[in-house]
Amino acid sequence: MESGFENIHRYYKSLNIENQINEICKSGEELIFATNRKLNITPGFIYVPVEGSIAILHAERELTIGNVIDFMPIGLMERHCPIVSFEYKCMTPVRVVKISYEKFDDIFFKNNENMHALSSILIFMTIFSLDLHSERKQLTSYQTIKPMLYRYLYRAKTYPKESEGLANFIIRRTKLSRTHVFRVLADLKEGGYITMKNGRLISIDKVLPDGY
Repeated sequence: MESGFENIHRYYKSLNIENQINEICKSGEELIFATNRKLNITPGFIYVPVEGSIAILHAERELTIGNVIDFMPIGLMERHCPIVSFEYKCMTPVRVVKISYEKFDDIFFKNNENMHALSSILIFMTIFSLDLHSERKQLTSYQTIKPMLYRYLYRAKTYPKESEGLANFIIRRTKLSRTHVFRVLADLKEGGYITMKNGRLISIDKVLPDGY
């Protein structure tokens, strides 16, 4: 079974935006960040991730909102709405391209093709946000946890250098109690539904139950 996130992400990665990303790479400055480093935004610049995994956090609530999608223009939200406050944390070694507002605009507003590419990225940012919102606004805590198992497993395959454990992945994104999350995972493991090793989800071995 594939999660909604997996299907959407696969479709997103099939978009033809390679030319625009290559232009960004040629016009900007490449930066490398180690795992667990924070990516601090400098006003006047956009940061485009081209390799690795970055989490986006609500700075004031210490809540992990989710993960930045490939090629998401980090800093663009802050450019247009400076009152928002997000933090960006590298979950794996990360390679980003730092590019000025001016060069960014020159690339994406010079023709319809490039404007369409930027529109596609922004639309998918919205789609991923709505998918997250739907996932975490379920009637029960188990219904929130269930799709996150598929999301975690897909992310583990897509970004194998991520080291975050499954329980922490769920807790940091939902604020569900640690005791409850560990109990649900233990019961699923005991029931033969999932295989875990060193706190990480290795596989989903049969269809997860609808209720808990």
